[in-house]
Amino acid sequence: MFNNAMMKQAKKMQEKMKEAQEEIAKMETQGSSGGVNVRMVGGKTIEEVSVSENLFEQKEKSLLEKFIKEAVNDATAKADKIAQKKMKNVTGGIKIPGLF
Repeated sequence: MFNNAMMKQAKKMQEKMKEAQEEIAKMETQGSSGGVNVRMVGGKTIEEVSVSENLFEQKEKSLLEKFIKEAVNDATAKADKIAQKKMKNVTGGIKIPGLF
């Protein structure tokens, strides 16, 4: 009986993990830096990049590159934080190797 109950619990957790992973794949995050805005889906795919007109007036390529990098990193960090929280809710805080 103990093994049967454990198997049911493991299966339930597996289903919740799958649901969380599907939610994570659909979630949108935004990052910004110095007039550059980035919108990502699933924490991996950049869907949109917008650049303020003011940055073009400065004509500093290296500054624009810096802001793009920082905006992407900001959106990625937000996505990672949300994903970790969702997975923590599913696993009850148990650390599972290879899972965030």
